[in-house]
Amino acid sequence: MKHLNLLHGWGMNARVFDSLLPKLDGWIRTQAVDLPGHGAAAWHDENFDRQVERLACQLGDGWLLGWSMGGLYALELAARYPRRFPGLLLVASNPCFVQRTDWSCAVEPRLFEDFAAGLVDDWQGTIRRFIGLQLQGDRAQRPLIRQVSEALQQGGAPRPEALRSGLELLKQHDAREHLVALARSGHPIRALYGGLDRLAPPCLARELPGLAPSIGVECWPRCAHAPFLSATDAFADWIRQSVETAPTGQVGGS
Repeated sequence: MKHLNLLHGWGMNARVFDSLLPKLDGWIRTQAVDLPGHGAAAWHDENFDRQVERLACQLGDGWLLGWSMGGLYALELAARYPRRFPGLLLVASNPCFVQRTDWSCAVEPRLFEDFAAGLVDDWQGTIRRFIGLQLQGDRAQRPLIRQVSEALQQGGAPRPEALRSGLELLKQHDAREHLVALARSGHPIRALYGGLDRLAPPCLARELPGLAPSIGVECWPRCAHAPFLSATDAFADWIRQSVETAPTGQVGGS
């Protein structure tokens, strides 16, 4: 049976996947983990490289699903250990979240700067605003906000230090080279975006194939930043189709 590791986004924890995991039972093993300083995971005040190494020790060999900021960790893990992690699913994730001179399909730096400023005075309120932004425009916005808030409470609040570190990662990190290199090596990569997303713009559905034509991309027009919550059954089907139709040949690397 194949294995799927699920990596959540900024400020969240692994419980955000609770409604999805039962939909995958019976054909794939799942392992949803807390990112460093989120949920039950300890915060060791380490840089991104060391965080990735620590995660690699926790995860089972298999596919990686990275949602939002979790996609940056998933891309780094797949780039370092392509044989351990032979397939990649990116969900509402941008290899470069902030606009640059050569990358306009992203958010303005001010967005994350505003969140960083909010952490100083009221980090809990900042998380609440971020949850609202993620689900803005979704038809089921209010119940989904409650669902995410409950997952956050049940799984454990993030450490403020981890939140600050994560915002810096979102502002500074550029994983486009990893994405292109993985695709060119034959690594199966599938990406999914929401047409209402305010954090990972739907234009990514056009831009990513421009970086590497082998990347399979879909955009669901009625979803926002969390399609696995607003369209759980369809999302589970998307995972299954992506994994089962991917090439099974070995990819290069360690």
